[in-house]
Amino acid sequence: MKRILVIFAIALLAVIQGVRQCPAQEVWTGPKIIYSQAANTDISLPENQDRITDNVWLTRDVSRGIFNIKTEMSFVNFVSPADTEWSFGTTADYDTLPYEDWQSAIGSNPPGSVGEDMVVHLTTDDIYIDIKFLTWGELPSAGGFFSYERSTPVPEPATVGLALVGLALAVSARRRC
Repeated sequence: MKRILVIFAIALLAVIQGVRQCPAQEVWTGPKIIYSQAANTDISLPENQDRITDNVWLTRDVSRGIFNIKTEMSFVNFVSPADTEWSFGTTADYDTLPYEDWQSAIGSNPPGSVGEDMVVHLTTDDIYIDIKFLTWGELPSAGGFFSYERSTPVPEPATVGLALVGLALAVSARRRC
């Protein structure tokens, strides 16, 4: 009984300690998702924003480039999307890639980046994500449509959480006996 309580206490302290630490650099290599935005959409609606994290919500207005609607009102040359930096390549080499603002990275030619592997670094969150643009509406008359696929966080294994819950239930059941 005491041994179970000691193991549980150590596990609980490890979880608490992990919560207190600052988030570490992360590389998202989980399943890919596709974000697609139709032409002439209302970008103020959440469904027309890729809310990647609490800090980065990517969208595009009827023309120009992508921007972070969480912190920007519209696309700003050589700045947008705010709180990001970009490079061609994959997260397999994220730590050796040269990063810059999105517009500089793509050479001011969004259609030229379609089909190319890129990495976006979410700077505040310190997360690296594989991203590949699939479509890009070129003219203002195209209404700003675009799409991309990107990686997601690696799914957390449920076994650790379930083990802790099981351990807590076992301790609780033993106390009642």
